[in-house]
Amino acid sequence: MTKKFVLMAFFVVSALSVIAQNVPKEIRGGVLNGKAISLPKPEYPEAARSAGMEGIVEVEVTIDEGGNVISAVSNTEPRKVSKSGKGEDEVEVIPAPDILLREAAEHAAWQARFSPTLLSGVPVKVKGTIVYNFSISNAVAEGTAAPSLSVLTGVATSLPKPKYPPAAAAVRAEGVVSVQVMVDESGNVVSATAVSGHPLLRAAAVAAARAATFEPKMVDGKTVQFSGVVTYNFIAPKPEN
Repeated sequence: MTKKFVLMAFFVVSALSVIAQNVPKEIRGGVLNGKAISLPKPEYPEAARSAGMEGIVEVEVTIDEGGNVISAVSNTEPRKVSKSGKGEDEVEVIPAPDILLREAAEHAAWQARFSPTLLSGVPVKVKGTIVYNFSISNAVAEGTAAPSLSVLTGVATSLPKPKYPPAAAAVRAEGVVSVQVMVDESGNVVSATAVSGHPLLRAAAVAAARAATFEPKMVDGKTVQFSGVVTYNFIAPKPEN
């Protein structure tokens, strides 16, 4: 009886060893939002809300055998979304979200928790995507959105156009850049910070915003400082033939 028991135990251990060797150490899990046991919402960055930045952020995560996130990296590539149009499939290219939203999404992803994933009884790592949707309208409904800053583009007394950077032209970078400005009592810009837009276009937008001037703002008969957002729409120049 003892020999039979030892022999059976040997076969069981051998079988488990073979199974463990055949089980992959990491698997793909697709979109993981619905599989989390804890998925904290990201905090909406105040600068992003003020500038009206919205969008979807996809974060690639790796989950260890215990269900903990061990890596979280947001996607920096533009998203391609299929749409139908007059009998032909069309693809809309959506620019990558601003770094402010990506950082907030990554921070939230690190705090997510999942149940361990088992294959044939063996715990494995899982690689997949957590998707976050930053929406100002949703944030307002939840009572978490800060009041937006005024858009000052149309009320400037002088608003120089930004120069298109050669580096941006080389890769045909384009799109809207939002710059948050602080204006002093005389209507001059004393600080300017780009809060959204292509990285290669931001410096040019900031330089243009610093040269802008505005009508002084009066409150109770006194001139005061004020802040707001100036937007610039960069369009890539047509390539020379």
